[in-house]
Amino acid sequence: DASWSGKFNAAHTCAYVAENPENRCFFENSEGVTAGTACPAACDASCGSPPATSSPVPPTPVTLSPIASPVAPPPSPPASGCENDASWSGKYSTAHTCDYVAENPQRCFFENSDGVGAIEACPAACDSACGTSR
Repeated sequence: DASWSGKFNAAHTCAYVAENPENRCFFENSEGVTAGTACPAACDASCGSPPATSSPVPPTPVTLSPIASPVAPPPSPPASGCENDASWSGKYSTAHTCDYVAENPQRCFFENSDGVGAIEACPAACDSACGTSR
């Protein structure tokens, strides 16, 4: 979905998600739609490119059912994917840890001196898929 972006940062598009799908496919937009749903090419391995062949293969005809089956929601993130980085702190103050970020969701935009955002380093504070964001 070309119009999808994460709720904390408009630059977090499907292309951004594709750079680190293991951690970013659980991002949500402001309507609660996850990247896993909106960005299937980035998050769904079955959408990958087919292997190259030496000669073109005609497409296989597909018969569609008149009733679409429901799509399963993306799996819940593993518990380890919801652990904050204990060594992360904002670039302007070592007191700006993930615990500090958790006090105010606006702080999920903070970055450290290496350019790593709180939204990536502090999933328990910033990622609603972890169930602890505010």
